[in-house]
Amino acid sequence: MAKKRKLADEEWQIALSEHIKSHIFDRGYVSEYDFWIQECGEDISRANLNNILNGKVDPKSSTLRKIAESLGITMSTLVKGVENKYLALK
Repeated sequence: MAKKRKLADEEWQIALSEHIKSHIFDRGYVSEYDFWIQECGEDISRANLNNILNGKVDPKSSTLRKIAESLGITMSTLVKGVENKYLALK
């Protein structure tokens, strides 16, 4: 059971990272670094953003809120989009 849960968590993190990346590039940033420098360098560390965008961590809700705000969307929009991507992986 623990393995199933861990796999589900990893799949969610991958869906989250892909969804955030798509928003970054849809907003016209040339790279994830460009987004970090222009929008969230003061609020989110580069390492933390990299880990999120590589699907390596399960970010705190406050970090997701900051990312959503930096992208000009609500946190609920961000999470709903991730949910759709996650279900598509299934």
